[in-house]
Amino acid sequence: MLIKRLPALLLATVPVLAQRPVDVSICDYYTPAVLGSNTPADQYNVLTVLVNTVVIGNYTQPNVGIAVPGILTPGVYNGANINLLPFFNGCLNSTNRRNASVSRNFLDGGGAAPLLLNMPANSNSTRQL
Repeated sequence: MLIKRLPALLLATVPVLAQRPVDVSICDYYTPAVLGSNTPADQYNVLTVLVNTVVIGNYTQPNVGIAVPGILTPGVYNGANINLLPFFNGCLNSTNRRNASVSRNFLDGGGAAPLLLNMPANSNSTRQL
């Protein structure tokens, strides 16, 4: 089964040499391709979707069938279970403050819930912004 999927897997991992002209910014090139128009609001939306996908994985529809787990999604790497969420939700003393390890909830603005709605957080007074 993996052999049948190998071309798709290779295509997904090989860097694409885009035909983006050197005098056109990445946002100006990709925003119209993704959203059909290119306004500052559209560029903001494209960056929001990109960052949120990195954090929580595929959440927009349609997606192209390539799983993007996101850094806060538990997974397996080289046979070992991994879960980075405790480093961000305050469960571990993983932050240094005044030469001491402390816990810090970086997801105090609602975690994944506002991200699913393309919002950075549920409030303006959060570390999640």
